[in-house]
Amino acid sequence: MRPSRPTDIVDTLLGFTGFFALVLLAVTIICELTGRPALGWALTLLGLVVVIALLVRRRGAVVRRHDASTGRDGSAP
Repeated sequence: MRPSRPTDIVDTLLGFTGFFALVLLAVTIICELTGRPALGWALTLLGLVVVIALLVRRRGAVVRRHDASTGRDGSAP
């Protein structure tokens, strides 16, 4: 069994949140095209986009912290 990466949990949350963001985007577009109210769907989509942005920032912080603890500086060998 391979050792887990430090970003596994964040990557899983990004995938899960990204899937539902795409579903909400489709629902919002369909509601707009059919004339149904879409404000609630659009606001929920906005919330998911904010969560995705925070998760991407968190993933970067985890990668930087892991690289600093293992002594990697990002330069090529």
